Amino acid sequence: MMFKRFLCGLSFFVMLSTLTAQSVFDMPKLFPQHRQYLSQFMGALQRRDLLSAETAARSAVKLFPNDPNWNYNVACVCAIDGRPEEALTWLQKAIECGFSNLRQLKEDPDLAVLRQQPAYIEMLQRAEAQQHAATTHAPLRAALAVPVALGSELTISAKNTQWNWDPVQGGYMTTLLNLNRQNISQANTYNGPYADQIRQWIEEGTAAGNAGDIYVNRDEDRTQIVVENFPLLTSAVYGDEAQIARAHVGIANGLFSSGLSSYPVVGNSILSLANTAFWRSLPRLIATETAADQLSFRLAALNQLYIYDATPDYSAQLKGDLLTAAMPQVILSCGKTPAQEDVKVANEQLTELVLAGLAAMHPETKQEMLRKGLLVQTVQQLLRKSVKGAAEYCSVAAHPMAFNVDQIDGKTFITEAHALTKATLPAVFQIVARRETMPRQYIDYFDAPTSERLTDTPWSIKRVVRGVEKTRKLTVSALSLESGLTYQWFVTNGDPKKVRIRPLTKDASLATIEVDYHGAFDQKGMPSRHVDIACVAMRKGVPASAPLFVSFRYLANERRTYAEDGKILQVDYTAPETGFVYEDPALTAFKNWKDDYIYDANRRLQGWKRTLADGSVQQFDAQGRRILEMDAEGRATRVVEVKYYPRTDAQSNAVTSPAIELFSMDTDRILTF
Repeated sequence: MMFKRFLCGLSFFVMLSTLTAQSVFDMPKLFPQHRQYLSQFMGALQRRDLLSAETAARSAVKLFPNDPNWNYNVACVCAIDGRPEEALTWLQKAIECGFSNLRQLKEDPDLAVLRQQPAYIEMLQRAEAQQHAATTHAPLRAALAVPVALGSELTISAKNTQWNWDPVQGGYMTTLLNLNRQNISQANTYNGPYADQIRQWIEEGTAAGNAGDIYVNRDEDRTQIVVENFPLLTSAVYGDEAQIARAHVGIANGLFSSGLSSYPVVGNSILSLANTAFWRSLPRLIATETAADQLSFRLAALNQLYIYDATPDYSAQLKGDLLTAAMPQVILSCGKTPAQEDVKVANEQLTELVLAGLAAMHPETKQEMLRKGLLVQTVQQLLRKSVKGAAEYCSVAAHPMAFNVDQIDGKTFITEAHALTKATLPAVFQIVARRETMPRQYIDYFDAPTSERLTDTPWSIKRVVRGVEKTRKLTVSALSLESGLTYQWFVTNGDPKKVRIRPLTKDASLATIEVDYHGAFDQKGMPSRHVDIACVAMRKGVPASAPLFVSFRYLANERRTYAEDGKILQVDYTAPETGFVYEDPALTAFKNWKDDYIYDANRRLQGWKRTLADGSVQQFDAQGRRILEMDAEGRATRVVEVKYYPRTDAQSNAVTSPAIELFSMDTDRILTF
């Protein structure tokens, strides 16, 4: 009973805590670690493991020494564990850091052992007095909205930026500002793409221009759009404190808001992660990190549009398409070649074209688009409608993974943007995975992740195909508050002959998708590893919406052989004679063995034979247990359970040799039949 009260008390305060740090700009890099400690802490509570709970809480205090609630949680664990003096020390620190919830202090059963101690009573009095006084360690201050004139620079500082967080979906910064819209005049000063046409529309009052839009660069101006060509475009710049904390580069980590609603943002970056085993473009980073994916979606739904370079992971001249999934919450640019100048120009041109499209929209249409949170989806739709040579919208040609301006008919893009009305804006909908069967870890696959799920957002569903079943089956529904919508599903990447889409309702709002094993494959000259199925919403008399995606990512560092009946015969994980095949170490580890599967006369799986790199052979039963002894008829009489662990190679460059390799170890669980 005591531990149950402990569980409820602590979990309540962890979930509602407001973290403190030296600066709000420290939070983007510190918060993921906080989430890890929170997960460890909550898991330990559920297992009733006081030692692990205390370890996690103390680790969190080292990360956030002035956070009142983490200090309070350590005090509670110490009190429960019968260490009142230590508990009082931690409780005193919590109060000094700002913990002043008198009701919790007086009623929390976790502190029952302290109730009669004089020091505890003195602390209560101190906490009560502290409610009306400044704390010794003040938490991060609340941000103040700063006035900013349209077309001027917005400096992002600790004064106007605060940290907002959700322990489930992740945290983000919010920069508060008030844009001064008085004396707006921009008629003849627009000099961005298609200036003659857009200036004419602005003069006529039928184009909104870029007044009220915010531009954010997140690559330290490696890409340099000409902000002055877009009159009244407000440019965000990061102050010294943000730059010191490196909060100004890479994936977007903040919202720009008036406090009541967000401002429209167009941002860009050509940065990527290099010189690490986990080298990757920002798009691949987003797709492989749940918190980054969720945050990118959250920002996109609030009209924050970011254009990231995908070239390191999307180039036929490099390693082909290493991307993990189609992600409609961000827009991907790619250079015509991997050369830095081509990458830079491609991103700049695409960013300026998007700004031109926003400038070309009717003021009323743009206002309605922003009210509905449709900035990103509208731009996605316009880009895909403007792809050169794409005769049909619902086709592979109209939906490349990444865009180069040379692929886009810019005139069509701005004309379509100008032609939009409130009634023809894209439909608002989302997709949800309804039914699927996950493979069994250590039987159907051996990697550390416990499922094939990467992460789901309302705009994308992502799976990594790890299990050996030939066909993946997933039932997905499309949901919308709008009535009268129908849906169309189609393949944008992959072999359509290996994909079967079966609508289960008349409007196709519910569909079952079956995808046969692809492995690594060629897609129009680009080596690829993922299958993408798009879903668009259709409304009578209105163009199809921007696509949402279901993606299946295949692993290139394995070679599979299937029988005619679809049963797995062999998986060869070893490096082929041509050399090491790179695969994302966030998705899988290198396995230096080959498995040959064994069936009985009725085609029931009996197990598999594993041939290791040194030529030795191990035998496994159908439950993934290593066979130690067999009888005369070849039946297992003694088996041991096996676990798999990753190990890193510090000397690997993660390009020509594996950075992470999987190895197996017998457990102490031996079974005899």
